[in-house]
Amino acid sequence: MNASIAAKPYSGLKVLDLSQGIAGPYCAEILLQHGADVVKVESMDGDWGRQIGYARDGMSAIAIAYNLGKRSICIDGAKPDGRSLLRRLALDADIVIEGFRPGVMARLGLARSDLVRERPDQIYVSVSAFGPDGPYANRPGTDSTMQAVTGLMVANRDDAGNPRKIGILLVDVASGVYAAQAVGAALYQRAMSGKGQHIQLSLMEVGAALQSNAMVDEFMRQGSPTRPLTVPGGTYATWDGYINVTALHDRMFEGICRVIGKPEWPGDPRYARAEARWENSKTINAVLNEAFGKEPSAHWLRLLSEQGVVCGPISDYRDFLDDPQARHCGIFRTISQQGMPPLPVPRLPGLSAPVSSESAPRAGENTRAILADLGLDSAEIDRLFRQGIVAWPGMPVP
Repeated sequence: MNASIAAKPYSGLKVLDLSQGIAGPYCAEILLQHGADVVKVESMDGDWGRQIGYARDGMSAIAIAYNLGKRSICIDGAKPDGRSLLRRLALDADIVIEGFRPGVMARLGLARSDLVRERPDQIYVSVSAFGPDGPYANRPGTDSTMQAVTGLMVANRDDAGNPRKIGILLVDVASGVYAAQAVGAALYQRAMSGKGQHIQLSLMEVGAALQSNAMVDEFMRQGSPTRPLTVPGGTYATWDGYINVTALHDRMFEGICRVIGKPEWPGDPRYARAEARWENSKTINAVLNEAFGKEPSAHWLRLLSEQGVVCGPISDYRDFLDDPQARHCGIFRTISQQGMPPLPVPRLPGLSAPVSSESAPRAGENTRAILADLGLDSAEIDRLFRQGIVAWPGMPVP
C-alpha cells in the first residue's frame, strides 16, 4: 500500500470494486484517495470503460482517471470456480461496490443477502441506472440517457431551443461522488452500531438531485418565460478572447458600470434594481459587448476584480493548468502512465495531500498478487490461470 495512503482516515479498509465505467469506479477511487485499499475486479475482456473514447492498449481516459492506484484482477464469473473466487474476495471486503442491472449479483451468488450472514458489518453499494425495481429497472442506462430523461438536456438547450447534451459525463461523475458520500455516512453508522448497510443509488435520482434549483424555478414560474439568474451575467468577447462576468447584486453592477464608463446607470430607474435590469437586458448586454471588445481580457479582468466583480477568463484545459492560482493551490499532479505522455490529474477536493501518484492498472495486472493476498498458494494460482478462471494482460482467453 502507498505510504501516503496509510495515514489517511480510510486506511485499513478493503474495497472490492465490481463496477465498470465511471460511477462505481469513481466512488471506489474517492475511497482510495482517503486511504482504502481497492481491488478492481474485471471480466476477462476488461472493464468496458477501457474502450470508451480515445484508447491505447486497453487504457482510456476513463480507465486512468477513475482507477488510479487500484489493483486489478480479471476473473471469469461464468465459471463455478470464478464465482467461488469472487465470493471469497467479497467476504474479505469491508465495502463492495457493484454497478450491474438488478438481479445480476443474485445470479452470481453475490447479492447483499448472500453475504450479510457472514459479513453483517459490510457496506454494500449498488449503483444502477434506474433503481432496483419499477418499470425501468431492467433497462440499460448511461449518462447520456439520464441527461435526456431527467430534463438536463432541456435545461441546457441552445438559443434555438434545441435540447443539448452537456459535454462531460456529469451524471456519472456526480453519481460516484454521491455514492462515496453515502459510504462515509454508512461507515459512521457502522462505527456506532457495528452494522453494515445496503446503499442503493441510481443515475436517475442523481440526475434529479443535480437539478434541484432548476426544477424548483421551473414550477415557481408557472409557465412564465425563463429568465437569467442575474443581469448582467454571461460570457463576453474581448479584444483577444472571452471573459465571464456576473453581477450577483447591486454593488457588483455598480462596479461594472464604473469599469465600462457608465457611472450614471445605477441611478437610472431602468437599471437601478435587478427586476429593471432583467427587463432591459438587451440594452445592457449590447453596451457590455461593445465595451469589452475594445480591450484584451487581462485589462478587463484586472479592472473588474478591483471593483469586486465576479469574473474570470474563458480557459481551455491547458490554460487552466497554467493558471497561477491553480498552480499555487497544487490542484494538479502529473502522473506517469506506461505508454502515455505525462498526464495531469486533479486532486480530490478537500484533501490536503495530492492525488495518488500511482498509475492506473491494466486489466488483470495484479491478479497473481491479489490471489496470494487472499491466501492461495502458487500451485492453486497456476491452476486458475491454466483453466482460464483468471487472466493477466495479453494472455489469450481460452
